[in-house]
Amino acid sequence: MSTTDTDYHLPGYTTEFGGITEREIVGRGRNMQTVDPGLVALVESRVRKSGVLEQLERWSAEDANPDGMGGRPAAISFRALLTAMLILTHEGAPLHMSRAATLLQHRLDDQSRTLLGVSKPATAFATHTAINARWYNNTVRAFHRIIRLVDPYPQERYTSKTHTQIQRILKEHDAERADKYKARLDHFTRVMLNMSFMEQPRQIRRASKQMDVSFDQTYVGTPTTKGYSKKHLNARVRAEKGADLGQLAPGPVDAFAGWHAKSGKGERNDHQKGEIDQTAPGRGEYTNYDWGWVANLAVRVDSEAAGSKRFPGLVVAASLSIPNMEVAEEATRLLQTAATIDPTLTPGVADADKQYFANSKSFRLLVPALEVGFTPSTDYRTDRMGVKGGDHGALFVEGEAYCPSTPKEYLEATPMYLADNIDRPTYRARLEERENYRLHVKEKAKTPAGKVMLRCPALGKSPTVTCPLRELMVGAAIKARPEVKPEEIEEEFLDTICTKHSAAFDLTEMQSPPQAFDYGSEEWEQFHDHARNSIESENGQLKTSGNDDIETAGRRKVRGIAAAQVMITMLLVNHNIRKIAAFFSDKEKEKARTTPRIPLLRRRDRVWANRYTKTTGNGDLTIPRGVAAHTLKAHEQTSRPLAIPLRT
Repeated sequence: MSTTDTDYHLPGYTTEFGGITEREIVGRGRNMQTVDPGLVALVESRVRKSGVLEQLERWSAEDANPDGMGGRPAAISFRALLTAMLILTHEGAPLHMSRAATLLQHRLDDQSRTLLGVSKPATAFATHTAINARWYNNTVRAFHRIIRLVDPYPQERYTSKTHTQIQRILKEHDAERADKYKARLDHFTRVMLNMSFMEQPRQIRRASKQMDVSFDQTYVGTPTTKGYSKKHLNARVRAEKGADLGQLAPGPVDAFAGWHAKSGKGERNDHQKGEIDQTAPGRGEYTNYDWGWVANLAVRVDSEAAGSKRFPGLVVAASLSIPNMEVAEEATRLLQTAATIDPTLTPGVADADKQYFANSKSFRLLVPALEVGFTPSTDYRTDRMGVKGGDHGALFVEGEAYCPSTPKEYLEATPMYLADNIDRPTYRARLEERENYRLHVKEKAKTPAGKVMLRCPALGKSPTVTCPLRELMVGAAIKARPEVKPEEIEEEFLDTICTKHSAAFDLTEMQSPPQAFDYGSEEWEQFHDHARNSIESENGQLKTSGNDDIETAGRRKVRGIAAAQVMITMLLVNHNIRKIAAFFSDKEKEKARTTPRIPLLRRRDRVWANRYTKTTGNGDLTIPRGVAAHTLKAHEQTSRPLAIPLRT
């Protein structure tokens, strides 16, 4: 017996299966409703617009065996599978290959099948089990064809492994190949997110002329939760020698994941390539560790009008990585991607928490960020506030270089405020006074990022202090300025900044990196709070059970970091599309709220004469209730004109 849509519409329909229809049995109780052909066409067009299909074909040709005989054409194409996955994300369904197979097999009409190049399935109920299995297997093969092209960490992931096998997998890992395929994987994510970003109208994309971002990491679970520790791996391997495997507990499946400290006293490390992560749960610790990966996310924010909602805060760059490994390098790749998502937007401000600019060596994150064109915004570590070194006689304080004669209470304003030795108004006042002593930028060096020519604040056409060592320039405005007192100058210790016109500084050598806004200022606080709230809110939305939920591994059961990133990319694309739609929905709500209400004529005014208001009605009792004044005007051209009440 064949199954049709009419199975759902038979009143009191019963079969030998009780109240369950054959169609429900074929779909194993899943959603079997036909997908709107318009939605299929829309999603398919987005997949094509991204350019990912051409890229997958190039990688396939690059990896193909030139001596091979080839094989039969794939039953399900990359285009059909990616379209099906995006439709599932649109429906808020888990990204299970069984659901994708059901959609392609049962939920497409003839028009959509022709568009995606998907054949029409057989519908015989007697053989539906074998038919379903064939569609499922073809869908899984299509997905794994994509994964093979972008997987930096290929390994067998079907069975548990001993620690000896894990150690062998790690030793045989090809780091050079991993870099190549990691770049492919990140490119896949880049082009898909770029497509979703370009779905915005031009005026919304360019509401700001620059691309400001806030970036962070968030935990992402794995389908297999049993992990291992590289710290104790050798000891585990020695213990397994000569042991009967039948007496050993099942070991981990995935060798390429790590322990992420979600809460407690555990620290989040940032190891460079080649270093071994020693992070591991310990007995008696109050730290909550989870085995898995971390998603690196960059969200667009607004440094020019913080919190103004001129555009939706979309995810503009993303990747997955192993916890505690190359955190700074992953952030650098996020910034490189964000800088190129729209060529018309210039890189602006990049905001992060203390895990990034405040902790990373400058050559790992600060210098690459400056080279891309981004200026940092961040909080500082408490042990790096106040005077921390200097150069050419100037003092380095919280991202800026200051005159050596700057009053001590200004230099130490932040440590004193954090220690509750001064109140907030006093702190802000001292920061404003300290600005007068900051070295002036003469010119930016044409050499590497971070190099700049600075001069004494008492020089130039706009000096901010006066100094006995410097003569006020002719033409400088006559006004009151802070004065460096002669007794504060130790002439025997004068350095370049006090004896020459300018000096070259490398600001990347500061313990506390320079920022887009003066640290501690109201402008800095307003933007930093906006940026941190934006990324934290985004993480919360993406991890909340519902449409996206990128954290729960049960919604994407395929193992491996490459499969997880491909699926999370699809979720992020749908998340961006929903945010754009919600942005315009909010605009329409606001427009409706602020649009003046059209006055309605009361019945006694539109029909009868009113001696108090001195108006006459039209005597027509057939006019529906609640007709507005402008509606009555439209009836004046009809065969029976309706008089608008006029004052007599």
